[in-house]
Amino acid sequence: MRIIHRAYLSLIVLLLVLSPGSAEKASGELSSFIQYKPQPGMVQTSVLTMQNSRGQELDLVSAVHVGSPTYYGELNKRFKGYDAVLYELILPDEMAGQALPAQMNTGSGVSGIQGMIAKSMGLTTQIEKINYTAPNFVHADLTRNGLAQKMAERQENLMTYMMKALGSSGSMDQSQLGVTDEELAELDLMAVMSGRTSAKDRKVLRKLFGSAMGASGGLLAGLGDSALIADRNQAALKVARREVQSGKRRIALFYGAAHMPDLKKQLESEGWKRVRTDWVTAWDV
Repeated sequence: MRIIHRAYLSLIVLLLVLSPGSAEKASGELSSFIQYKPQPGMVQTSVLTMQNSRGQELDLVSAVHVGSPTYYGELNKRFKGYDAVLYELILPDEMAGQALPAQMNTGSGVSGIQGMIAKSMGLTTQIEKINYTAPNFVHADLTRNGLAQKMAERQENLMTYMMKALGSSGSMDQSQLGVTDEELAELDLMAVMSGRTSAKDRKVLRKLFGSAMGASGGLLAGLGDSALIADRNQAALKVARREVQSGKRRIALFYGAAHMPDLKKQLESEGWKRVRTDWVTAWDV
């Protein structure tokens, strides 16, 4: 089987950097939180409900940072039914604990790239469509400086993450990406980068992105024990324990799917048990 051309590999790395499903093996634990169905062609994320001995419920609401407006509309509707929605967002330190503006700009370069990719696929972004101003939303993540400190302690940086991604991609072949040679050859990379894609390009990108997330774990496998995952999970669980202890009955933990296998394990170690799983369609091809 032909190995993916380096130019397209670079595109996939870029896409998967933006994907919350890129840090665990999708064929194993991650498949409980995000899935790609080639027929009829859709990406779905899960809402996994866990319950403790006191009857409190904590929903692990998996997210993808790029999706359809309908997807984020459905999540916003669901979030109204929770006592608290604990959300991931690496905020500037001065914004932590403050009410967030309706039109938010965190100053993150990643958010800008997400917007570019979303536009290229004819989709939108989580940061644009999720209502972070809702009164039941509670920040449950590291701040920008907090994450930088954790990365420094682990001697990690963006380059080390990218090198791991490229290093783990050597055996990934085109059959895992759900697109043909012809589709890849006709994909206009300049249009992708500029956001001026055709309907045909957008369909290929949706298949490419969706199937890559549902393949063998993506190109960033092995980042589970990193500041991006492990330390941010600890920050989320700290807030979750506080909200549970305050007596809230229904809580959502709204995080990227890559975080969920570890979060589920840690909650299970504290006595939480899974009671049901629901699926939400993030986008159709």
